[in-house]
Amino acid sequence: MKPIRYFFTACAALLITISCILAADAQPLTKAPSGKEWKSLFNGENLDGWHLKVTPDEHSKMSWAALNGVLVNVPPSQEGEHGIDLVSDVIVGSHELYIEFLVPKGSNSGVYLIGQYEIQVFDSYGKENPGSGDCGGIYGKAAPLVNASLPAGHWQSLHAIFHQPVVENGKVVKKPRITVYHNGKKVIDDQEIEGVTGAALNNEVIEEGPTYLQGNHGTVMYRNIYYKPL
Repeated sequence: MKPIRYFFTACAALLITISCILAADAQPLTKAPSGKEWKSLFNGENLDGWHLKVTPDEHSKMSWAALNGVLVNVPPSQEGEHGIDLVSDVIVGSHELYIEFLVPKGSNSGVYLIGQYEIQVFDSYGKENPGSGDCGGIYGKAAPLVNASLPAGHWQSLHAIFHQPVVENGKVVKKPRITVYHNGKKVIDDQEIEGVTGAALNNEVIEEGPTYLQGNHGTVMYRNIYYKPL
């Protein structure tokens, strides 16, 4: 009987270990992660590792700069002119993303997972019954479960867990799933997403892509941008 007893004891220990690992993975991040599995997307000094979504012209103006460890976007204020979205050179599939942001009063931006699914960045402080266009929501797809926004002018955090779709012969056989923590609160819970959000880099569902930051709407600052492949 001892081998059987040892077998079940080992299984119980393994289940406890797996449960602990899963619980640890589910913990929201509210500060920059550490550990070699996390990789930085922003060096804090310049725009190396990023490129503009479109070429600047008389209407689309370069609006990004790296200042004292912060990625700053200040779009032009003249009528008919706007800033440009910023796209990472790094391509990812399933991954976790951690990013901190600061928006002024009434400002608007967004963080796109694989360039296709926008997590809204918006001044939503104090709003009751937030919609998909409010901070932490998946724009046009899923409203945040709670409003976790801090007042404008405060640094805030987003921690997203993205499970990539599966596409076979041009057909989506498994939809992407997204979980989002905003300031440590779960606002999107393993939400399955149909299609892509507005202003996606590609209107088709794809399995991998870059991170991109919306820069053509309002002033915004980002820092501590990290990702971890899953």
